[in-house]
Amino acid sequence: MSFQRDVKDKKVLVFGLGLQGGGLGDALWLSKHGAKVRVTDPKNLASLPIEIEVVEGSHRDIDIDWADMIIKNPAVPPNQPQLLYARQKNKPVLTSIAVLVKEIRQKTIAITGTRGKSTVTALVFELLQSAYPGRVVQGGNIPGTSGLALLDQVIDIDYAVLELSSFQLEGFHELNLSPHIAIVTNIYPDHLNRYPDMSSYIADKSSITKYQKEGDYALVNKGNEGAKKLGKLTPANLLYYSEDDLPPDLEVKLIGEHNRENLAAVFALAKHLGISSDLVRNIARTFTGLPYRLETVARLQDVAFVNDTTSTTPIATIKAINALEGSFIIIVGGESKNLPIDDMIELLANSPKVRKIVILGSDNNTEFLSAINRACSKKILGYANSMPQAVKLAFTNARAQEQILLSPGFASFDLFKNEFDRGDQFNESIKKLNT
Repeated sequence: MSFQRDVKDKKVLVFGLGLQGGGLGDALWLSKHGAKVRVTDPKNLASLPIEIEVVEGSHRDIDIDWADMIIKNPAVPPNQPQLLYARQKNKPVLTSIAVLVKEIRQKTIAITGTRGKSTVTALVFELLQSAYPGRVVQGGNIPGTSGLALLDQVIDIDYAVLELSSFQLEGFHELNLSPHIAIVTNIYPDHLNRYPDMSSYIADKSSITKYQKEGDYALVNKGNEGAKKLGKLTPANLLYYSEDDLPPDLEVKLIGEHNRENLAAVFALAKHLGISSDLVRNIARTFTGLPYRLETVARLQDVAFVNDTTSTTPIATIKAINALEGSFIIIVGGESKNLPIDDMIELLANSPKVRKIVILGSDNNTEFLSAINRACSKKILGYANSMPQAVKLAFTNARAQEQILLSPGFASFDLFKNEFDRGDQFNESIKKLNT
């Protein structure tokens, strides 16, 4: 592939390793393929092979001057000072996932959306693995995956199934790039702690369809206005899907109306690719979901514990509350992303399923604290500044046959490394209840 040839003997700056392993994988791949690699990150870095130069504690102009090319972590915003300096110097600033899609565009099926993209990605991957065993890879916004490392895996495959976040899609505009097949699940407010407004968030998302070509396809959720806006940007073939199109006798293991929408996307893709609907039916009947997404992780003294830590937005918590049946205590709260919270607060206050509330962290989330105390004061059990404290408080007050739901509705960075760390600490705290 051309990128492998392009990086040989080039000085490549990996601009931020990130928290989920992708940057590390990119740095190792570049070194393996003959690049001179330097990594910069404001944080202290894990040990890297001696041939990779490491600069900890900051990003610097002198590293930009040194580099022939910059591979930036998608979490680094484009207006970061050294990235602006790089563009002034006409240095290429790329993301590894955009490089991957450019190299194998005709093999790409990419999924984006505010909610549901991880589940749809997993469902699509499972479908295609059933149809084309051993000829499919997945990557993108998945912990531990490197866009560049996938270049070595895609030579003899039929499809690469990619989950793409808005941060990753921002880098596609630089290359006027869209995937061959795009799936858009929905668009809701998110990441308004990074974006000045919704239009900026949607603008980054728009590259999933905007640069498609004749012969490409966009599969779009008919029931979501934001998704339809992205669909209308495609110059290619636009196909709508809806949960109303699902077979009436479909057996579904996943809970929640939102997961029926997710399955509708998979049925639409199968129909487009000519894959038997029986394969989708089998997946719908057996797929239990991904970790950290409405995952029942334990049962203790007739109380079930449900881990939904990836609910980092109010709309995600709304969908979780609506999906569960029966009475539960919810653990909610975290760091604000400047998103609308009124609908979530109203549901927390008025849903008979939400019997009690434990507020986790949120010390700087004053709007949320004010609103929930005003609307839900009789339901609030108390406040917790650690996960063990939150779990113990909820369990002590739980009734038999009740559930304890972790569905925070906010980002995790006030108390945790990320949402997965938050979910892991929830699981560990449950285990300690037995000791």
